[in-house]
Amino acid sequence: MANPSKTTRERGHTKVEQDGESVPKLPHELDQSSDSQQNVDGTAPKVGRQALEDIERGRVDTDRGPVTDRLYNEKVKR
Repeated sequence: MANPSKTTRERGHTKVEQDGESVPKLPHELDQSSDSQQNVDGTAPKVGRQALEDIERGRVDTDRGPVTDRLYNEKVKR
């Protein structure tokens, strides 16, 4: 359970420290940190809202990753 004495902005934010001092986040830490998943006011980022709207409208994912992976595994990686 979150500490009620902390403000909403302080709760759930990923803090990066090295030897007791704050350091900049690495790229994967920026993407995966809890505070990157919402705006300061607690709402979802625009890209997240757009993704939800697209799914609700029935739009399909056009990512070519799965096709590329399958072809790579069949033709290249032997």
